[in-house]
Amino acid sequence: MTGGPPRFLAFTDGSSLANPGGPGGTAFVVLDRLGPEIRFGGSRWVEDGDAVTSNRMELRSVLEALEGLPAGETVDVTSDSQYVVQALSRWVHAWRRKGWRTAAGGPVLNRDLIEALDVRAATLRVRYAWVRGHHGHPVNEVCDALAQAAARGRGGPDGEAVVEALRAQGLLGTAGVRCSRVG
Repeated sequence: MTGGPPRFLAFTDGSSLANPGGPGGTAFVVLDRLGPEIRFGGSRWVEDGDAVTSNRMELRSVLEALEGLPAGETVDVTSDSQYVVQALSRWVHAWRRKGWRTAAGGPVLNRDLIEALDVRAATLRVRYAWVRGHHGHPVNEVCDALAQAAARGRGGPDGEAVVEALRAQGLLGTAGVRCSRVG
């Protein structure tokens, strides 16, 4: 990406209470720096393809975060999943060239979600970054709590907790901000 800072900052996390098997939960926090405006939420999954897995929940959380972002905009996606960051920023290019086969010749796992994310990302300018999970990153911690709550069928952190996490991370000032929960 070129130019100034990205318009959107997206933080994502996924959880599968039994891996594989679920139930699972997704979570995201998206900050639109122009507003500023925050959209956050997540979903509970009891079935997903062959099985609910942590990797599928992590990928789904990115799909949910990118949903509704205007085409052509810049977005930084931060995830605590090395799998998500590597799959979407590095491996996808070779998989596409090889007809969705791995280096070992087998089929790409979670191809349906990776292809959907590849198509969606092509309409945006996306950069993926990894953050160590459970290591004190305030927004990742709130995403983890949202994903865990979604997997358990509970509400999880509210908008105030999300705003507080973004402020603790130095991404929001003290001015008012619109914050809406989806999902």
